[in-house]
Amino acid sequence: MRVAWMARIVVLILVAVVLGIGPISAAPSQTIVVYSGMDEYTMEVLTKAFEPKTGIKVESLVLAAAGTMSARVRSEASAPKADIFIGGSAEIHEPLARDGLLLAYHPQEETSGRIPAEYVDPRGLWHGFYAGPLVIIVNRKLFDQEIKPRGGPYPRTWDDLLHPAYAGRIAAWNPATVGGGYIFLAGQIFRAGGEDKGFEWLKRFDASVRIYGPTGPSTIPLVVRGEAVAGVAWLDDTAEAIDGGQPLEYVIPPDTAGEIGSISIVKGGPNSEGAKRFVDFVLTKGAQEVIAKYGFKYPVRTDVPIRSDFPALTSLKFVQYDRPFALQNRDRLVKKWEELIGSKRR
Repeated sequence: MRVAWMARIVVLILVAVVLGIGPISAAPSQTIVVYSGMDEYTMEVLTKAFEPKTGIKVESLVLAAAGTMSARVRSEASAPKADIFIGGSAEIHEPLARDGLLLAYHPQEETSGRIPAEYVDPRGLWHGFYAGPLVIIVNRKLFDQEIKPRGGPYPRTWDDLLHPAYAGRIAAWNPATVGGGYIFLAGQIFRAGGEDKGFEWLKRFDASVRIYGPTGPSTIPLVVRGEAVAGVAWLDDTAEAIDGGQPLEYVIPPDTAGEIGSISIVKGGPNSEGAKRFVDFVLTKGAQEVIAKYGFKYPVRTDVPIRSDFPALTSLKFVQYDRPFALQNRDRLVKKWEELIGSKRR
């Protein structure tokens, strides 16, 4: 748990102050159903801010595995039960958009000039609302005990994780269920300069992997508990864990990849108008400030400051990530990974 319950109450009060929320006399007249691939705490913060501001009740199904939530949206396509799918990268939302399962919407905030074009889908089928880089997390005590004596380097680059000292000691992600897992896969292809070279690197990396976790936050407890010495994680999840007192260190390696955390409206959902209001809300300055401060994420709005303990995005060296290629080839590349690597672990 990120903070004690008393601290949570304080945070939610602060959220109300930040967003200028006061009590409303009428009971919520509507309900929206949200399928969330975000962490439970951030979803709670957003819900507690949205409901009193709009009078719309939020019913959430939260599972920090956006790929799994995407599959649920797809399985219900003939009779959608959700209004909103939130969390996970644009790469997770794009297949749903491509197959006609999302509703086009163009929020006013996306045309205000305060949200850079890279976070906006021109079709209006998904909406970027936060950003963040992939990082390497390290259990320093275990590194000093197990890796350093064997000549292994402290992992400051992705290639450092290929050293034989890390064999079977890395926690990574399953790219079929975790958006970050696919972004990591695609990032290595772009970093290597081609698909064949990228998969050769991934096969070498597999020798270092102990487990491919099923959710975004899953690698963190593995490293904290010492079941892995190092792992792949998102900066926001890592900063949250460190803020909660977990014994972790992290490195943002050069040529890392990043995500565009997205929200979309499920086509044919029970309350599309309420869903539009939720998208509008998530892109407001107040909500973006809350997401940045309490959700440990980079906001997409240019008029919202980042956390003081985060490096500026412009200071990071990102790989030249071909997002259109990654979006268009996700299914094929995940299938290839499963055939070459994932199937050998079953």
